Amino acid sequence: MARRPGKNRSTSTRRSATAARWADRTGASAPEAEAGSWIRGIRFSGFGLLMMALLVLGIVVIAPNLKAYIEQRQQIAELQASVTASEAEIERLSAERERWNDSTYVMTQARDRLFYVNPGEVSFIVLNDVDAALLGEEEEPVSTELTATKVNWAESMLASLVTAGLAEVSTVPSNPPVPTPAPTPEPTP
Repeated sequence: MARRPGKNRSTSTRRSATAARWADRTGASAPEAEAGSWIRGIRFSGFGLLMMALLVLGIVVIAPNLKAYIEQRQQIAELQASVTASEAEIERLSAERERWNDSTYVMTQARDRLFYVNPGEVSFIVLNDVDAALLGEEEEPVSTELTATKVNWAESMLASLVTAGLAEVSTVPSNPPVPTPAPTPEPTP
């Protein structure tokens, strides 16, 4: 068997020869010609075209469903966060309801909010109990001059320590009795 001299050439040699011929015809460089020959070397068969069409069709069919799936997962995550927040609110409200079932808490709230008192107790309400910050600035302006203090702080501190050290210790019972006020007489008509 005699071999033809052209049949022994390797594939890369054939490609480079084809690229060189293409470069000569188009005026392109050899690398560009090789890229062009690679693209021209792709042959489409009926099966290849069918597979590409199925791939494109699959992407067209799956893409909207995938988008809907991702959006639904985000909605589910948001709803789960909402459920968790609602459960925390339910726990807080249940604890508050349990506090309202305690008679001591109800009595304390009635005293604080509605100023209720037990029978026999006297209630005092301070009418002008407004914070000074709410009334505004009515004080004299601050002076820019430095003045000397008239009180010696060291003597003042020593006097406080001596007074505290020499004070008598009083025994106060842990639960002092609460004096009951005398009943107020009813006015006579």
